[in-house]
Amino acid sequence: MKEGSLLLGARVMGTSVNVTHTVECPEIGPVCATRAEPAQVHDQQFWIGELRLLAELAMRDWLSVELQLPLRVSATTITFRRLDGSAFEPESADIHHRNETLVGLADPWLQLRARGQTGAWSGSVNAGLTVPVGRTEPNPFALGRAGLVHQHVQFGSGLVNPLLGFEGSYAWERVTARLTGLAQLSLDQNLYGYQAGSRFLGSAGVTVRVVDGLVLGVSVDSATELPERWDGVVEQDGNVGRSDVLAGGMVQWQLGDVVLLLTVRVPVFQHFFTDAADSQLRYPAMVGLGVSRRFDVTSRP
Repeated sequence: MKEGSLLLGARVMGTSVNVTHTVECPEIGPVCATRAEPAQVHDQQFWIGELRLLAELAMRDWLSVELQLPLRVSATTITFRRLDGSAFEPESADIHHRNETLVGLADPWLQLRARGQTGAWSGSVNAGLTVPVGRTEPNPFALGRAGLVHQHVQFGSGLVNPLLGFEGSYAWERVTARLTGLAQLSLDQNLYGYQAGSRFLGSAGVTVRVVDGLVLGVSVDSATELPERWDGVVEQDGNVGRSDVLAGGMVQWQLGDVVLLLTVRVPVFQHFFTDAADSQLRYPAMVGLGVSRRFDVTSRP
């Protein structure tokens, strides 16, 4: 980026996620105190969306500061099933799950980014931290075992977490090859005993400038999230960690100073870090829409 330039952007990403797990007494809830309740399956459907606002200011040609503000939406529906797959309605409100929509600010990102270029090669490194303003919840597994209503969705980690990343690319006349990586580290537990799993993202891709202003691209992306922990314990009904490999495609269109972006990523491989045979998390694709524009904010006499 040129010294004195300001990049403003917004990106919306969304997906639909299905999660199922088996629950037995006493975790089912207070009904277990009155009778022997058979095991049941909780079949949840999540619609997850995020609006991420971006502002990046170039203090030098090679150095910029960046702020990202993520606003998240999590809408959930729940179907209760017997082990044979048949649906049923619980006699009383379930303490674990409910049909609901949650909206909140997640932990913002604050980073410094350094860039360099030599010939056809260019690259950048970034380092920063997350700001703990997203809402956190008390231990849902301890509350569940006590027969109390609880919430599993965490909008933040409750702690400052380091961010480290890089990007490297090589450009031909119309084709650019790019490799990126990002690590969001979680080093400790918060006041509720919650430690989010560290996240590691990587991407290798190629873009082609078809005509002036129009760029098409393909990529192979990897996403690994380590298990979350509550008071040092990995709960088998929680986020047990996973690794995903996704095939992606993108279309970028520039109209004057405005850049529009469409991305689609489809999972082709998924691995869970658990021995629980019925742990399932499925999503068909991740779709993103973005818009950005650069401004010159250099002071002029």
